[in-house]
Parts: sequence; structure tokens; C-alpha cells
Amino acid sequence: MNDLAEPKLTAAGRVLALLDAFTKAGNPLSLSEISRQAGLTLTTTHRLVKEVVQWGGLELDESGRYYLSGKMLGLASTSQAMCLRERALPHLMELHYQTGMSVQLAVREKHEVMYVEALRAHPNYTGRNKMGGHFQLHVTASGLVLLAHERDEYVEDYLQHPLKRYTEHTIADPGHLRSTLKDIRQQGYFVAHRCVSPSAGGIAAPIVGLDGEVRAAVGLTYEVGKVNPAALVDLVRVNATRITRALREKPQLDPRTVDFNRRQAGIA
Repeated sequence: MNDLAEPKLTAAGRVLALLDAFTKAGNPLSLSEISRQAGLTLTTTHRLVKEVVQWGGLELDESGRYYLSGKMLGLASTSQAMCLRERALPHLMELHYQTGMSVQLAVREKHEVMYVEALRAHPNYTGRNKMGGHFQLHVTASGLVLLAHERDEYVEDYLQHPLKRYTEHTIADPGHLRSTLKDIRQQGYFVAHRCVSPSAGGIAAPIVGLDGEVRAAVGLTYEVGKVNPAALVDLVRVNATRITRALREKPQLDPRTVDFNRRQAGIA
């Protein structure tokens, strides 16, 4: 990468590209890895990393690799997606306990599905359907549910991009995908059988926001051959309905929280 490519980005754009490198990788990065992922020269990367470390956004691990700091979590906690997570979490936990399976809360981010919560059956799981993980929309049940409720022009634009295929069951043909999206809108859920892995499938249902638009989806991952996915559909749909209802209700603060806030404000 030479310096001639860099003027395309503003100063802020370079910092954002640097931070986005960690989203792509999902693990601590060396300077050269950050440089490659962000599309920046090593000199620029070194300067920006130093500034972000001083600001408190990056930290170093024992091997000298960089990772996002807890300050980023504090910033993320005020986002709309994390507010959605707070409302949805009790219902996600109930679905997780009922089934013993991995459960996700997903939103759309550009042309990808992003998981803002992931309750996994096995703590050592290292797949992409972890909190903060991404997939292209057409690959997973949650992504397909979100894509099905987008505007027609958005869908057609999405179909102009390469549709990655993970297994022979991944819906990567534009005609098949259009038909599938229509079916999802009619039935109100989707079962993605072996679309990501030959040994796994997913079930998802839409969550409707305050504006009446689908803004998120509940997803559940099952092991092929061990369960009947049809028997889980109603549980996922009921869960999505409960979260939709929770978004419309005015949140009730615990009296202990109210008391704490009053004492912090000096009005107790």
C-alpha cells in the first residue's frame, strides 16, 4: 500500500478505518495487521495507533498486539442496538433456557447481519455468531429475515454484490433468493437448514420496532439430526413477538435504581 491511496480518506476516515480493522479481524492485531486490514501505510498506522492508545481506545496485550479497550464498550452501550439488547435480553435468556441452544439477537449493518447478543450453548464456541459477529445477509436465517423486510430497491442493490456460498444449501442464486424472501414475508419466519454449515441450521423471526418496521431478528441455531427444527419455530416466533411488545412498553426502573440515581444527583 503506498501513500498515493491515502488522500481518498479524511483524517477521521483513517481513524475509523483503523478501528474497523478490529471488526473485520475479531481478535488482537499487530501493527502490520492493522495496516493491512485498514488499508493504511505502516507509518500512518503507527501514528494513529499511538493517538488512539493515548485516548484510551486501544490497549496492548502481553504479546505486543493491540485490542479494543473497555472504553469502546462504554461508547457502544449507548447505541440504539444495545438499548434494543437490554429490552430483548430477558426473552432471549428464556428461549436459551427452554431449548438449551444458541440464541442470537441480530440487526442489519450495511449488507451484513450483526449479532448484538449471542447466548451460546457452549462457552468455548468460536464461530461468527458471537456478539459482534457478522455474516452476509443471505447466508443466515436472521439475515434473510432482515433482508426480506427491506425495500425492493435495497434488495435489488444487494443482489448486485457477490453472494458467497458456504454450503450447497446456501441461497446464492438471485432468483431463488427473491422467491425465498417473498416466502419469509408471508410466513413470518425462516428455517435456514445447513446454509452456513452442513451440521447446523438456523431459525429466525422478525422483531418490529416502534415505527412499525422490522429492525431486528431473533435467531436460534440447532444441530442437524439432533432436533426437529419445525418443533422450535413457534418458540422463536413467540419470543420475537414478546420482544416486539417489550419495545412498545415504557421501561420500569427498579426502585433501587431510582434510589441510586437520586443519591448520585444529590437529591435523596
